[in-house]
Amino acid sequence: MRLLKRNLTEFSYIPYLGETDIDPETGKHTGDPVPTWGEPIPMTGNISTPSQYVNPTFYGEDIRYTHTLVMDDPDVEIDEYGEILWKGDRYEIRAVRPSLNALSVALRKKTKDNSDPEGEEDEP
Repeated sequence: MRLLKRNLTEFSYIPYLGETDIDPETGKHTGDPVPTWGEPIPMTGNISTPSQYVNPTFYGEDIRYTHTLVMDDPDVEIDEYGEILWKGDRYEIRAVRPSLNALSVALRKKTKDNSDPEGEEDEP
């Protein structure tokens, strides 16, 4: 599968590095886990809203997502712990599905308070 170059958009992948108990602003130990992120890595791919014509169970039965990212390189180092920065908004990666010739990623737009954009809560 090949993606048309005119449909590609630029975004950044922010890799998740782990957790620490050091506050990044003060440099002091807080005792609470704080996620740490790597430097954004520029990439290109096709980001669009999900289509009703795609198999709804492609990413799983209970995956809620707002956008779909498709890349024509299935070997790209993207995992479900990182985040995507696109058009000034952050998206959490909900599911990653590589295939023979492509990589499909389910994205969910994050709000400032990390609540669900649709007002629905995830099941534990």
